[in-house]
Amino acid sequence: MGYLPRGQSLTSSITFILLIANVAVFIVTLAGGEDAVLLLAQTGELFYAGFLWQPFTAMFVHFDILHILFNMFALVYFGTVVEGSYTRSQYLAVYFGAGLFGNLASLFLIPLNDPTGGASGAIFGLVGAYVAMERKGPGLVVAALYAALIFIDSAGPGVNVFAHLFGVLAGFGLGMLFLARRRGAEL
Repeated sequence: MGYLPRGQSLTSSITFILLIANVAVFIVTLAGGEDAVLLLAQTGELFYAGFLWQPFTAMFVHFDILHILFNMFALVYFGTVVEGSYTRSQYLAVYFGAGLFGNLASLFLIPLNDPTGGASGAIFGLVGAYVAMERKGPGLVVAALYAALIFIDSAGPGVNVFAHLFGVLAGFGLGMLFLARRRGAEL
């Protein structure tokens, strides 16, 4: 299990760049108000009307200060662990692949007029990739328990649990794929 590679600081990591991007979009939506949120967050109505960028941009939209604070704490925690265990391209594939998969699945599973946003699906993807790394021994129990507790704790009114569920599944699948490729290359 990783953490950032030796000699790399948080401020020089991909995790930090993602954190800055999330905070920047939060500031843009604060300044732009409801119009900016509607443009960047995801709703089925707008997506099917041609706003095809929303599954991507919604990964950076947060609806209030607690939403972004909790997500950025989780991003730094899981991001630094996962970033040190996968290549940069694999890390980005997990983050964006899980976030997009969670958001696209949500288009079919939540009401069309419900706005959704946040980095949670992508972060759950990092949790899934973490579980893939720790699939043997006591680390698996801790990782799976933590993922289950976060999922249960985050389920509530107005929370897109489908982005979380499909994000963690995508992250686990991608993590397993990347680890299998690494083992194959080492043979």
